[in-house]
Amino acid sequence: MQQKRKAQEAFSANTTQPRLSAFAAAKAKAAASQIASDESSETGITTPPIVAGGPHTNGTDNPQLSTLLSSFPLTKAQELDSHASSDDEQDDSDFEGNYSRGHNGTTSYKIDQPVKLSNLPPDAQCVIADTPEMLTLKLEAGETATFVGEYDLRVNSGYVMIYGAVLRSGPTRHRVYAPTTHALPVVTAKGGPVEVDIISTARSLGILSKVSPLWTKLWYAQTPKDAQNAEPESRSFALLRNSSDDPLKRAVTALEVEQDCQVTLNRVLSKPTATHPSSVIMVSGPKGSGKSTICKWIINTFLTASKATAATSCFWLDLDPGQPEYSAPGLMSLVQIRSPVLGPNYTHPSGHVSSAHRTIRSHTVAANSPREDVFHFLACATDLRDEYFRALEDFAGAPLILNCSGWVLGSAVSAMMELVQQFPLTDVVLMEPMERDTVASIQATLPMAKVLMIPPRYKPAQSRTSAELRSMQAMSYFHSLSPRNGVSQWTSDPLSHIHPWHVKYNGPNAGISNIMSYGEAVSPEFLATIIDGMILAICEIESDEAYATVQYRPPHAPSASAVEMGETMTERIGRTPEGLPYLRADNSGLIQPLDPRFSCCKGLAVVRGINVAKQELQLLTPMTVKQIKALQGSKTVLVRGKFDSPGWLFLEDTYSGDPQKVKRQEAFSLMKNKTTKPYVAQRDANETGLGLGEKEWRVRHLPRNFGGRNAV
Repeated sequence: MQQKRKAQEAFSANTTQPRLSAFAAAKAKAAASQIASDESSETGITTPPIVAGGPHTNGTDNPQLSTLLSSFPLTKAQELDSHASSDDEQDDSDFEGNYSRGHNGTTSYKIDQPVKLSNLPPDAQCVIADTPEMLTLKLEAGETATFVGEYDLRVNSGYVMIYGAVLRSGPTRHRVYAPTTHALPVVTAKGGPVEVDIISTARSLGILSKVSPLWTKLWYAQTPKDAQNAEPESRSFALLRNSSDDPLKRAVTALEVEQDCQVTLNRVLSKPTATHPSSVIMVSGPKGSGKSTICKWIINTFLTASKATAATSCFWLDLDPGQPEYSAPGLMSLVQIRSPVLGPNYTHPSGHVSSAHRTIRSHTVAANSPREDVFHFLACATDLRDEYFRALEDFAGAPLILNCSGWVLGSAVSAMMELVQQFPLTDVVLMEPMERDTVASIQATLPMAKVLMIPPRYKPAQSRTSAELRSMQAMSYFHSLSPRNGVSQWTSDPLSHIHPWHVKYNGPNAGISNIMSYGEAVSPEFLATIIDGMILAICEIESDEAYATVQYRPPHAPSASAVEMGETMTERIGRTPEGLPYLRADNSGLIQPLDPRFSCCKGLAVVRGINVAKQELQLLTPMTVKQIKALQGSKTVLVRGKFDSPGWLFLEDTYSGDPQKVKRQEAFSLMKNKTTKPYVAQRDANETGLGLGEKEWRVRHLPRNFGGRNAV
């Protein structure tokens, strides 16, 4: 009998590479062949080189788009974006092998190893002026500068690239937001010597740290001791040459595009597609893969290309309701963008119209993931597509960028294929890891479009979780004010200090028609309790056909409406014991969402209180007086669903109060074993792992399915 081989004989002792399974080896081989094919296809593209120190100092030269893209500095192990998608429950086990194989052999940074963020020479060679209000730098071609904080960028000579946008010399100030929740944007000199001004600004989003600790230690590079002694007009930014320059020792990284990713973007932007009328580009991939960053990179390139003008516009179709770019969580919207996007999603809320962007049309799925109602999600996406076609009549040739959700496995594949069939896509950018069967199906469905793959990349630890980022985005939305000179503004006052809108819900002057429930229906006797203090969507009914009575089908087979079924809305409206109007379920016991063809979402509101005696609701919303008046005379519906509970709202008064007063309240609560805030409780150190004697405020929650068992 032949003896079995020893392990040392089967596997050489000097083997350094880990042994992959057959499935993993096949995937790695397929990925390598895909990258090789991408690189070979690029050999036919000729891009004029940029000569360092060329005559580009007067700011009058307009570089070609392909030249700018091909000359961008390349980095292999940097994060594209820490943007997390809405699908927190998605299993990441299938992705771990792909991420590790995608970075096999690349440099991995240790926690205590400083990361280079800027390649500037010493200050004596690059700093022209350094005042408390402004820092003026002279950069040679290829030199980079990375800042943390909030600042205005002005180019005095030459041109620079930041976030994919090419900014040329002129008096225009570009507001840049560089918090540590995301990778820091890099200012890169292009074409020759460049002179730029980095101008300090007044605190805008930073003032929200007064009402929530989520906004602390994000912007300024001062230590707590320095911050106490700093002057009120101290700088709002700091230059970081490497990560060790940050006194707070935060995990900061630079926003750069890797070589293989840049090759893919060149294929999208430097070919005729970039100037093709009505280019439609879809970006899809798993959560945390950098979809939003790629979308912003593409849009910024379109808006600032050499052929772009002041009237150039791009359209952003946000199909990620969990963490959309230009709206509050739970919404899908079509947004017209007219200025480069130079910050994370919570730095440009869409509650107000500005010169930089405006929302064309919006819908709500009342949830953080499309999986709650895929048919309704597809119907909303199709309606927004039609709205984009109508907008092209006034903005001919404006491209459309689709930012898809991070839900890409299981039943999400069929939803993605439905989107591929419904949109006239010219390009599809897929962020790996992505199932090969899905890629093959997309390629077969779109034989004339370019389907491009971007390999996985290094993903450092995040300073905020996905749920915390959604809370920050909701806070930014509800605390937003009307823009001033095209720049977003916020208020640091707790929402409880803001006068609410008083809306009648009964009588001849009622401001709302009814309250709808997406998802789980609730018993009428519990409706007032459930919506009190929660987020609702304000929807305008354009026709009674919006009330669907049959479950949504794909867009080519629309559902029946209440009018078509011979029902009247009076028969479907019921009243709770408090007099609140609510929409009854149909004969099947379900409440179908509004048909997006005959309705739209105008914004979100928080129910501050219910005055039963006056039969009115108290609503908190950032909508302006003009927007509220526009709803008068129309049918308005409030929609509840699976919006995140606004726990941050109940804690704002606690965090915004006097510290000594808060300590006295804590001591009083401990003595009486209760708190004066009915929705707020404390956790002791043995529950939270905090230091001895420390306390943490938290929000009490109702049972998960409160009122669901007795739903009618």
